[in-house]
Amino acid sequence: MYINLNPLQQAAIDEEENALVLACPGSGKTRILTLKIANELEKLNKRTHRIAALTFTNRAADEIDKRINSMSIDVNQLWTGTIHSFCLQWIIRPYGIYLPELQRGYSILDELKAQDLKETFKSKFDIPRFNDFITRRDKNGDYINSEEKYNNAAKAYHKFILENKLIDFDLILYFSYNLIKKHPKISRNLSNIFKYFFIDEYQDTQDLQYAIVGKIIKAAEGKCKIFLVGDPDQAIFKSLGGIVKDPMEISEDIGGYSIKQLGLSNNYRSTQRLINLYSNFQSTGLVIESLADYCNEEGIVKFDENTHKDNLVDRIAEIIKKEISDGVSPNDICILAPQWSFLSAMARRLKANLPYIELDAPGLTPLPRDRDNFWFKLARIFLITKEPNKYLVRMKWAREILEELVTVSGIMIEVNNDTCRIFLKKINSTDTKEENAIEYLKESFKYLFEKLKFDYSSSELLKEQWDNFFNGLRQRYESPDFRDIPKDINYMKRMFNTKEGLVINTCQGVKGEEFHTVIAFGLLRGYLPHWNQIINQPITNEIEESNKLLYVICSRAKKNLYLFAENGRTTVKRRPYEVNKQLSTINFMNI
Repeated sequence: MYINLNPLQQAAIDEEENALVLACPGSGKTRILTLKIANELEKLNKRTHRIAALTFTNRAADEIDKRINSMSIDVNQLWTGTIHSFCLQWIIRPYGIYLPELQRGYSILDELKAQDLKETFKSKFDIPRFNDFITRRDKNGDYINSEEKYNNAAKAYHKFILENKLIDFDLILYFSYNLIKKHPKISRNLSNIFKYFFIDEYQDTQDLQYAIVGKIIKAAEGKCKIFLVGDPDQAIFKSLGGIVKDPMEISEDIGGYSIKQLGLSNNYRSTQRLINLYSNFQSTGLVIESLADYCNEEGIVKFDENTHKDNLVDRIAEIIKKEISDGVSPNDICILAPQWSFLSAMARRLKANLPYIELDAPGLTPLPRDRDNFWFKLARIFLITKEPNKYLVRMKWAREILEELVTVSGIMIEVNNDTCRIFLKKINSTDTKEENAIEYLKESFKYLFEKLKFDYSSSELLKEQWDNFFNGLRQRYESPDFRDIPKDINYMKRMFNTKEGLVINTCQGVKGEEFHTVIAFGLLRGYLPHWNQIINQPITNEIEESNKLLYVICSRAKKNLYLFAENGRTTVKRRPYEVNKQLSTINFMNI
């Protein structure tokens, strides 16, 4: 029995069979997930067995790692990360040679390069600038765009990147599914390693992802379990293929093994006033009750559609000053918007207005976002501060790096705690006086590999990933969002290690997090939801997508919520943006 758990939370942790836990906002989902993982880690009876915790974002995976580490539990048998990272590490890299498309080698396509390439193919296929083609494929290999022109663009795009020995996230999933389907031995091998799969934010899981994990569990013949948690009302990634499956559908994916549905309906985060607001955007009809100590407080709930976009930064700065003067910590304040282009400009101007306040803006770090690039993983260890409370994280990252080196280079190293400690000592001994961030990382990497007595350029994969990493870093520095930021290594380290300060993120990026005060802007039709969910789509699609996004935004707040549908923004045809339709129906005077 864990301390301070309600009966529903305790039942979820104690459940011994496959389980699907439907958890409303603020119900302690992440706590239950990590306690359940810790519980199952202690039950593993072989050192070769592992548990996989699959999250939608790397930020969520980092949070699980941090919480497990705080329990002083050995995490050597825990693998955390996104499904794409899992597929790349455990399926593509060891078994990709069985696919003709991957036999000549491959690199992961950088996000910025992918965006540029897609623009090129949109132009070739006469696709409007503000539209996009989906590169995702179903189990049969068919592209899923509603128009054939868009499918042809996706097919040509994938043909081009494969000819250039590149793969993107959608190909990682599709190739992984093909490998595991055509070669049952792969799923049997993985089922002998992984004894539990934990899936966070299950409502955002794609059909191919269910199928990949399902085949591994099916191959285990009852010796591998699955534990899924999430909230159908927060299914904001339908456009990315997220599917809300019921227990029967999930059971079919994992070979017919039953799934028990559990629920967490008590909210320990928000005031009842806030819950009453975002209940307007629910689809499930679940009655949510606030059990927070401050449940009956009024707090602040404001909707502003009169502020002009040119005055928005000043208005938000005023709110932040007032909140801080009232005793709210900066890291308990969050600024949200539907897209990063809004947030990057907001962050720069807020920093000028409030220079004494630290900003935690994970999307504004100049590091390329390719988390599966070897050199990104190595850069993390060089950039993270060498504090005692970071030791376990650095050890985990060191293990990942060494395991990957063994895989891609054939270096004969027994990866254990001793070799990881020696590896970290070599990194700690690196001493370069270079101040430019790019040159600092290059020199540090080269120094380390000299210490390891290994020529990284002898590996075609490491060489390609080197080029992708540094080209991506250079491109980000040159992009409008990063052009004005300092390019020295101290600034990069500070940005990388900032976990304290006022949070600036997208609506999608803060799922699972909570803040005393939430300030959201850009709540305009066309931004929220995006035009892709409106143009040539049934009105029900717009309403559904809008409700889910507003549900996520409003449910992040504990006490105070400021919503802005600022005026002055215009479309490419110079028409003013409208207020989000769902927000315009709410009578905020009665909230």
